[in-house]
Amino acid sequence: MAYVSVIVPTYNERDNIRPLLEGVFASCAGLDVEVVVADDGSPDGTAAEAEALAKRYPVVVLRRTGERGLSPAVVEGFSKASGRVIAVMDADLSHPPEVLPKLLRKVEAGCDIVFASRNVPGGGVSGWPLHRRLVSRAAALLSRPLTQSSDPMSGFFMFRREVIDEVKLNPLGFKVGLEILVKGKYGRYGEVPYVFKDRAAGQSKLDARQYLYYLLHLMRLYAFKLRVQRPSQ
Repeated sequence: MAYVSVIVPTYNERDNIRPLLEGVFASCAGLDVEVVVADDGSPDGTAAEAEALAKRYPVVVLRRTGERGLSPAVVEGFSKASGRVIAVMDADLSHPPEVLPKLLRKVEAGCDIVFASRNVPGGGVSGWPLHRRLVSRAAALLSRPLTQSSDPMSGFFMFRREVIDEVKLNPLGFKVGLEILVKGKYGRYGEVPYVFKDRAAGQSKLDARQYLYYLLHLMRLYAFKLRVQRPSQ
């Protein structure tokens, strides 16, 4: 069993998986960390590359055959993780591995869930055009009544396993972190800054369908919150 499990969903990330894993284990040297690579049947051989690296590092490769998608991959990864603390990060090197120990320090200081945020002092984005910044800001504004997070769109976060114990997670699209913020069982929330960098290799999976999924996901979460907050008769 590991102390920290890092869930990394992948699809066609062969060129990124080696530098990512090397970065994670270098940044977390001395910590009891495993990485769960949840691969959606990548035709480029991502899973095979991760399995080769598993000979050097504590890596679990999950070759998924069920429902495809980032969020289902992350949720299935949770079931394979052995850690008491769980982190989620992207495989495209947009999430700096050196932020992982900072997230862990916040958890060990008493936070139940910690998000890496682009929207606090020290955080930001690198190389984004204006239209992408505006879309991201609009998406965050739509979710503001649901959560206290400054960056609920972040896909880079860490939490104690108890946060999702017996919680039914059914996210749409990419925003599994938002799902956990709304449905999870936690008290103290924390944030650390990070700078998001666009992928250097591979192709982005963000398309118009993901924007639609996000709006449908928001509708689900607002309905869930209304049910939870509605006083019993």
